[in-house]
Amino acid sequence: MTVKAKNQRTVKQSTVKQSVFTVAVSLGLMAASMQPALAAIEIDEADFGPSYDTMVVDTVVGKPLQLVSAVAGTAAYIVSLPFSLIGGNADQAQQKLFVEPWDAMGRCLGCTVAEDNYYKSQVVDNNVVRIVVDQPSEILINTNDYVVVTP
Repeated sequence: MTVKAKNQRTVKQSTVKQSVFTVAVSLGLMAASMQPALAAIEIDEADFGPSYDTMVVDTVVGKPLQLVSAVAGTAAYIVSLPFSLIGGNADQAQQKLFVEPWDAMGRCLGCTVAEDNYYKSQVVDNNVVRIVVDQPSEILINTNDYVVVTP
């Protein structure tokens, strides 16, 4: 009789553990499915861009580290150039080790990549025709290229 009671108690404990596991997995799946909805936010253009704090931190910490990274990447590119030429990926090595670190130095002070891209897209270029399709969407046509429009 004692063994039977132990077996029943064990069954109840495993059912409770299974229920707790099911609830935990369900809550995890719900939280994971909500993330894309929370990620889609509109940009407030009045409060868009770097703040004073991000500019100071970028000046004191970010830009010096980017300079060290760019110099170290250039040195690594020069050292790895014979091997990347043999491997046939010299262009990739140049892009990752040389071009991207120096391009990062040209980012506006305190800006994220998205903010920098936004500001650079707002610069007036007389050779580009901008057609706004929907407020965040636009079509850019470079007039240096041949554009053929047929009716």
